[in-house]
Parts: sequence; structure tokens; C-alpha cells
Amino acid sequence: MIHFAFTIIYLIFCFLVIYGAFCDMTTFTIPNRISYGLVALFAVFGWLVWFTTPQLPHLGFYLPPILLNIIYGFVVFVFFVVFWKIGWVGGGDVKFVSAISLFMGLEDVLLYVVLFSIFSVVLLAILKFILANNPGFMAGNYPAFLKKMLAKFENKAIPYGLPTAMSALVVMPDVMARLY
Repeated sequence: MIHFAFTIIYLIFCFLVIYGAFCDMTTFTIPNRISYGLVALFAVFGWLVWFTTPQLPHLGFYLPPILLNIIYGFVVFVFFVVFWKIGWVGGGDVKFVSAISLFMGLEDVLLYVVLFSIFSVVLLAILKFILANNPGFMAGNYPAFLKKMLAKFENKAIPYGLPTAMSALVVMPDVMARLY
């Protein structure tokens, strides 16, 4: 029964992450309800994990392991708030990345952030390449969201929801595999 609950949580997680990426690509905003939904989903996830792994044997005392996920999520939040203050990412991106990082344990949070960085650089390179090599791209018959993304890119706005979602969807199966 517990595996069924973890499967449902995983499916809801995937839906919220993909929906957040879609919203960011089309509107350049990630609605708060997505980040808050991920935090609420993490509360259920954490409660289930707490009861399946009640203690960390290598620490020698009782500590809910999910508290470490909260600490890692807070560290990622602080890290990205610095980027937000510099102007590199938006506030919605900070909340989205932080909410997703709550699900990652120590083994996966670093991988998640590194993959996010790699996917972000690839997205920036693709957008820069399109702008540099296709001067008539904006006049062409391409999807409106892609034209909007390129127009915003020229004004230094990037939809980081897409690389965030890609990195989360790559890392999350490993997180879930440890629970089975």
C-alpha cells in the first residue's frame, strides 16, 4: 500500500513540475500554487518517508531523516536567493527550485543543482544560437511561445522553469527508487 502512495506522489510531482515548466515557458511566471503544491506534496512525502525509515543508524540517535531534506532545501533556497538578489533568476524560479529540492536527499541535491546548471547553459546556448543564426526567426512561422521566449531573452529574461523541470525529472526516479 505504501508503494502505491509513493507512486501517486511521484505522478503528482511530475505533473506539477511539468506544469510549472510549461507556465514558465509560456508566461514567464511560475504560479505560487505550483510551488506551494510541491511543498504540500513534500509534507505528505515526508510523513510517509518518516514512517518507513524512522531513524538514521549512523547518527546513533533518533532524528527523522526528512529533516535533513528540509535543511538541504533551505540551503538551496538561500543559494538561489543570492542569485535572485543579483538578478540572475526570478523569484518564482527560486521558489520552484527550492520546493523541488525538498524531495532530494543529500545524494541527489547536488546532482539536481549541477544538472540544473548544465541544462540552463544548454538552453542559453540554443537561444543565443537561434538569435545569432536566424535573423528572420521572429517573422517566421514558429510557435508564439518560442518567439516570446526569444524576445524576452534579448531583454535578459530566461525561463529557468524548463531546465529546473528537466533536472528534477532526471533525478527524481533515483530518489523514488531508494524508497522501494
